[in-house]
Amino acid sequence: MEYNNTPTTSQEEGMNLETVLIYMKKIFKKWWVILISALVFAAVGLSLAIVNDVPTYSSKIMFIANNRQLSTQVSGQSSSDLNASVQLAESFSYIFKTTDLSTKVAQNCGYKDITSQDIKKYVSVEAVPETMIIYLTVTTTDKDVSYAIAKTYQDFYADAIKKAFPSTTLTVIDPPLLATQPNVNNDKVVYPLLGFLLGILLAVFIMVMAIMAKDTIKSMDDLQKKLDLKILGSVNRVIKPKKHEKESVLLTERTSGFGFIESFKLIRTKIEHLAARKKMKSFVVTSATENEGKTTTAVNLALALAKNGKEVLLIDGDLRKPAVAKSLGINAAGDTGILGVADGSKSLADSIKYSEKYNLYLLLSGQSFKDPSELLSTAQTEEIIQRAKEEFDYVIVDTPPSSMVADTAILAGYTDAIVMVVRQDTAPLRRIRRALDNLDNSGAEIIGCIYNDSSVGMRGVKSYNKKYGYGYGYEESSK
Repeated sequence: MEYNNTPTTSQEEGMNLETVLIYMKKIFKKWWVILISALVFAAVGLSLAIVNDVPTYSSKIMFIANNRQLSTQVSGQSSSDLNASVQLAESFSYIFKTTDLSTKVAQNCGYKDITSQDIKKYVSVEAVPETMIIYLTVTTTDKDVSYAIAKTYQDFYADAIKKAFPSTTLTVIDPPLLATQPNVNNDKVVYPLLGFLLGILLAVFIMVMAIMAKDTIKSMDDLQKKLDLKILGSVNRVIKPKKHEKESVLLTERTSGFGFIESFKLIRTKIEHLAARKKMKSFVVTSATENEGKTTTAVNLALALAKNGKEVLLIDGDLRKPAVAKSLGINAAGDTGILGVADGSKSLADSIKYSEKYNLYLLLSGQSFKDPSELLSTAQTEEIIQRAKEEFDYVIVDTPPSSMVADTAILAGYTDAIVMVVRQDTAPLRRIRRALDNLDNSGAEIIGCIYNDSSVGMRGVKSYNKKYGYGYGYEESSK
């Protein structure tokens, strides 16, 4: 197995961006889950606000502080006088809550069940920044109690201030009034809003944890770090115009996009270099699980090699779910493919078709087989691959997902090399490792992987594409 060099810093940053984009896509795809969570928590917040909604009433006193005795005050004050008064105003905030003053207020407010500790809870003091103004506010659930406590403070505050600051005066400029209506309560707005935000954060957090727990390959960097696989190339996503969206994604079609076409040209170049250096002619193309794009990859790899003037035979070895003919738009009804040759019912020459449109030789299957493993394991099947290697420049074999059935490992044993297709954020890492373990025993070399359906695409290749994928079903033969 070959290994890539350590990624450069710029590559690592790109891969981090790619992973973030995947997370964002998955989260936004489930926007309705986030919305439901937010609305549920907003409803809970509103319920709490309603349950805890107890009307309160406040009576307020406004004071002004001065650092001179009242008897010596003059209309003009110096800058130092004003600064001193501001500092004193901040200190008064603590004087109003002393135990001594709180006890006097509790004993003289007219309500015997109120204690000094209650007074401290009911009273709040605010010094207006950069002014000499102080507000004392008394808030309770009874407007008469609030007013009585405020009036008592007005009667007893002077002695406490004089005792703490003998040279300071604190003058009432706005006496307390009896409240005529409850205080404004914003809890019915604040609680639902906080609940809404909490619902969003919780839903996003759970989604991120679920994505992380899935442990899929989310970037090319993951392929190198987690699997040590050589990367043959990256194929970006494809969105076709609506009138062409049902057509196969082929590099011979301009609607597939420049980025898609160039991706396979670069992959072809790498494989040709490897083939020449290692004397390889036959390649199995597979994936760990279904719906990773391995058939389309095999078809386009064969097309890319054929466009370079090579004689290429494309074999549909996915006999449980043959899809090569459909991808190329060719009628393969009645064709039994490689199994028909292996069982002796047809000759290899009669079974191979030539497509002038694609300049491609094809060994197709027009029907599915429930369990082709037995016939694939025969010497006749191996002989078919060997004969094909002698007659063609390249032999590309599309096979089933290698973690699900044994067919791929069998066919890989007859070929020179294996190309693994890994679709972005699809197969769990454990399934990919299981597939690689199965293939390691085949004797063929895993020359690398093609990173499919990338949201970022190959570096240096402009991506016109957004989405590409297909799916079909297999039953796993083993766990």
